[in-house]
Amino acid sequence: MMTYYDWPMHREGYDLDSQIGYGSFGSVHSAFVKEGPHTEEKVAIKIIELEQFPDHNLEKIRKEIQIMRLSSHPNILNHYVCFTTQTQLWMVMPLMDCGSIGNILKYYYRGGIQDEILVATILKEVLQGLEYFHEHNQIHRDVKAGNILLSRDGKIYLGDFGVASNLRVGKNAKTFTGSPCWMAPEVIESDSNNGYDFKADIWSFGITAIELVKGVPPLIEHPPMKIILMVKNSNPPQLGKDDDYDSSFKELVNSCLQKDPSRRPTAETLLKKRFFHKARDFEYVYTHLSQILPPLETMVNIPRSFLGLVQERKNSESDSWDFNVSSGNNSKSKNEDPLAGIGTDEEDPLDDIQEIDD
Repeated sequence: MMTYYDWPMHREGYDLDSQIGYGSFGSVHSAFVKEGPHTEEKVAIKIIELEQFPDHNLEKIRKEIQIMRLSSHPNILNHYVCFTTQTQLWMVMPLMDCGSIGNILKYYYRGGIQDEILVATILKEVLQGLEYFHEHNQIHRDVKAGNILLSRDGKIYLGDFGVASNLRVGKNAKTFTGSPCWMAPEVIESDSNNGYDFKADIWSFGITAIELVKGVPPLIEHPPMKIILMVKNSNPPQLGKDDDYDSSFKELVNSCLQKDPSRRPTAETLLKKRFFHKARDFEYVYTHLSQILPPLETMVNIPRSFLGLVQERKNSESDSWDFNVSSGNNSKSKNEDPLAGIGTDEEDPLDDIQEIDD
């Protein structure tokens, strides 16, 4: 069985190639492994500049590492190893060499993906990851196309656990966090209500479903504060008879976008919806999407001549890949478990950094 010992735990063990992503506190690079059993294998390395992080934000990094470390599911992005070097944290991960679905929408499907089978397949894979997350008392809190990653062989992964949290049994989350367009109403009102639970992810999943077929989420044309007020005070975005989508897709989306969280289905129930009968496997995603895309390094700086190429080929049927290092609001709630101290064979790469009090 592969362990973190199989991977170099020092920067000299990797040969950085191209920068393929960025965030407020670091960057993402493709790289080649230089030593050990994975020599010459290509990986992604997320490099976080720790000196640029306010001390209280280090807990966010710790949470992300620990959640990834404890997750074992084919639709959850994991990491191989993490280590610190001087003032940087290096997180070595599988290379998602087609980037995010969010960027693919932005550059190649600006009007949305019209292939219902492809949409059903992507959404089902994400939902399977969410089901696993929720079964293990974890809430993602930032489900959106930008955090759905695609490998070259057509496999779909849910990534970016920087604002994810572990919910203790019988407890709700209260932190105001996430991305405005995808944020559930109860998250916005978390200071004035009893908080929120896994059903907040189901709302975000419904918004993501609309994002996939329209190219953008609802309300994206408004500034963030107006979006938050509209989500809080307006009726939820529902698909009606004027929306030219399959009835099973409309039913799926509308069931997710209920203002009352108790009326939303669980991830397990959603997977039984009729729309997912259309879903195929990763080979369909490879054939109808992955193999059409250019190399990831090319997609970081997309030539204008390539824009729309995928959409044209499919008619018969943030500006670069961003792991969202800085996504979400970083406020902490004393009612939430920061996942600190969870047992693991791997040493915590942040042990040498000042601990953060709850």
